[in-house]
Amino acid sequence: MKKIANISVQFLSSQYSGRGPCNITQVHAEVLSRYPGLVSQVAPVMKILQTCIYNGPPHPEDLTKLLDKFHGQLKPSVTLEAALNERTENQQNDQLAIVFNKEGGMDLLITLILSYVPYDSLSKAKFGMEIIHRTRRNADAMRIQKMCLVILRQLSILDPDCSLALSTCDTLLAHCFRVLKSTTLTETSCDLIEHLLLSRNDLVQLDGFKRLSDVLQQLDDETLSQTYRVLSLAVSDVDESENRASLLAQRRQKLNTRVNEMTVSSLNRDYVVAIPGLLGKVLNYACSLPFVPRYPLPSTENEQWMAWIDENLSHNSHSFDTVGGFLQAVLEDVFRDELEMSSQVNMDTESYVADALELPSQLTRRVDALYLLSLLLTGSQRGKVQEILAKLGIGPLLSALFEQFLWKPSTTRHTTDHANQCNCSPEMILKIQLLRLVHNFCSHSSYKHVLLSYSEMDELKQLYTEFESSTVPNSASNSSSSSASTSSGVGVTTTLASLPYCTGGSGLLSKIIRVLKNVPTSSIFRFWLCRAVESWLRSSSHYGVADQLFVITRGLLQHIVHVLLESESAVEPSVVVGGVAGIARNNNGSLVSGPPREVAQSSFDLLGEMIRFNMEACRQLDILLPNEAKVSKYLEVVHGNLIDSNMFLRSVFLTMDHCMEGGTGGRFQQAAVFFPTSKFFSWFLHLRRRVCYLALLVSSISVDTLTLENVSCLNTALIILMLAARQGTLTNCLKMLATATIEQLRLGPAGIEDRLGANKKRCLEPRHILSSLFQLLRFWRVHYQPGDQSCISLEKGSGIAFEEWIRTIDLLTSVDTTSPYSLLHYLPEDQSRIVQTWDIEMECN
Repeated sequence: MKKIANISVQFLSSQYSGRGPCNITQVHAEVLSRYPGLVSQVAPVMKILQTCIYNGPPHPEDLTKLLDKFHGQLKPSVTLEAALNERTENQQNDQLAIVFNKEGGMDLLITLILSYVPYDSLSKAKFGMEIIHRTRRNADAMRIQKMCLVILRQLSILDPDCSLALSTCDTLLAHCFRVLKSTTLTETSCDLIEHLLLSRNDLVQLDGFKRLSDVLQQLDDETLSQTYRVLSLAVSDVDESENRASLLAQRRQKLNTRVNEMTVSSLNRDYVVAIPGLLGKVLNYACSLPFVPRYPLPSTENEQWMAWIDENLSHNSHSFDTVGGFLQAVLEDVFRDELEMSSQVNMDTESYVADALELPSQLTRRVDALYLLSLLLTGSQRGKVQEILAKLGIGPLLSALFEQFLWKPSTTRHTTDHANQCNCSPEMILKIQLLRLVHNFCSHSSYKHVLLSYSEMDELKQLYTEFESSTVPNSASNSSSSSASTSSGVGVTTTLASLPYCTGGSGLLSKIIRVLKNVPTSSIFRFWLCRAVESWLRSSSHYGVADQLFVITRGLLQHIVHVLLESESAVEPSVVVGGVAGIARNNNGSLVSGPPREVAQSSFDLLGEMIRFNMEACRQLDILLPNEAKVSKYLEVVHGNLIDSNMFLRSVFLTMDHCMEGGTGGRFQQAAVFFPTSKFFSWFLHLRRRVCYLALLVSSISVDTLTLENVSCLNTALIILMLAARQGTLTNCLKMLATATIEQLRLGPAGIEDRLGANKKRCLEPRHILSSLFQLLRFWRVHYQPGDQSCISLEKGSGIAFEEWIRTIDLLTSVDTTSPYSLLHYLPEDQSRIVQTWDIEMECN
């Protein structure tokens, strides 16, 4: 008979058969010899665990002390300074965890944990540990339960095999969700659940856990806040695609799944949204006031936190080696490093640190709350969540919280990896999450105006009355969709009248714009500040062009142009090298001066939204570029960041063609005079230059390198072709592209090409451009499906019906080589045959 090597199995077998070892001293010497030096540490725990499971703990205090001692042996025994410097690797602890797991200790802990019966399930039946009433034995059981959960989490950190085994134990996960209602166990259970979810390769479906909705509804606000990070993991999109970098890879992934199959994350989002009152609790917790620490004298967040640290230190006799070390501890807690703060300090200061870090922990849970709301606004029920949050007063609540933030840079500079002037504070990530929430709330939202104050709404209505003749595009292809949007907008406007707006003179949007105009160009907040305003502008509304003018009157157009023109940061803007985003350098190899890429992309996208279909905004932009030098410098920045500026270029093309379309009205006459005489906009009227933009955009991408980030380059190139088809110049455009030399496809005023390094390597040969464009359009045809949110966004953003997109692509990818509208018509016969045989479905397979 094969010997049983696992110590815990031998112990448990002896309970039934009466034969075998009853304690560690009776285990075969061969087993014990495998782990010299560790048996004395593992043996007592193994023995008392198997005794407790079958007989109940006769002395709970002894078990608690023994578990606490064992947990202490698993934790690294190092100083606080060493722990924070990530010098805590302890191989002895790892080996102890591995031995304990291999010998069945993890199974014993799980069995002991599952023996705990929640209060609502108490009965006089004996289930593992005998827990009958809410007596001291219940309290003892919960203390033991808590210690077991803590040890399991520590074991899974130290032993990968243990982590893998725990992540697949659905029974343990269900139990952890069930005991969330026990206040003593909520935080510990959340920590273990979070670790289990992060260790899994897939998401768990929340509706598979019985009465989880009831448990979450019963928790008070403070206890519920500890579950936010767990819910965020459950509703995230980590299960949707293994490779999110390439659209082609995502296409292959989708072919292996059912077309209409809802992802687990989508089901979980629907589940969370349906829990009565949950969204209100999350929003109120995130925006709860007072916001601390706030002292009357210090003017920066760093100074506020230093004052808070000094106050805490003065009220306690314990101290750290340095105040800076304590600040570092606070920051580590806020950003939730894997280090457990309580395990890195001396025992006599441990209770003090827990109290001192309570405030940063609450700040962290605010971040979790904002992040959870942001995730819920990305699902299929986005519109419903937006409506609920608008009625709950998200505008005034976020505005009041935003008012508490301090944006003045600290005078103390320190070296960081993420920015030159980050001025880190525990509130930094909270600011970013708030701006991200604003971005997601405004995305495709009919309720974006709740971010304004009552007086600002009156101002917006006045602007609308003055410029309403400019709000609706007069494109025949878009007339039906525009009228539908307008009619639906009237109903939304009626609904908006009953919603709570921001109080005071300035709403949240105006506050964001004010901060954006004052933060340094290198600030890490600039990207999300721009994204928040851009999302607000991009959402279509009944007020149309008045929304853009509302933002422009606050000086944002002038500020963005100034940032793009006057940035002194010497960086490497994105250009095309070998079909992917590359680096621009001069002929001598020196870097080109311009804004950082994140600043350039967010600034150009925001600028594009401000001028789209708005001739008044175009006039003001033209005023800011009054001479040849300014225009040349601005075009230099545009061409040096072609991928990042393509959305701005798209807005320029669409706006010019929209305003100059055939007609006899006063607006058409004004546009017919303004655009050809403008120093800046007249540059984009020439067909040859549009062909150059088309060639450069197509050269920057390929089917293999197409991502969610650069697919906009393909859409901008396609818009250039559609506008040419509208104007009857499509065949001329294709001929010009097919017959041009690389030298003729160079783009820019005299001298700009040399300064940008815009040499021949930037653009593919015309025949390669045509074949690559053919493949890209074939892929576009299967990637964008009617009714998808991405297609709706294309229609709203371009004012071009989706049917026209499809019609143009079918014309360009026709296999009729005699058609002058087909890309194949301009390719050599042998290359044309090769390109025709290319099929996207075969490529995906």
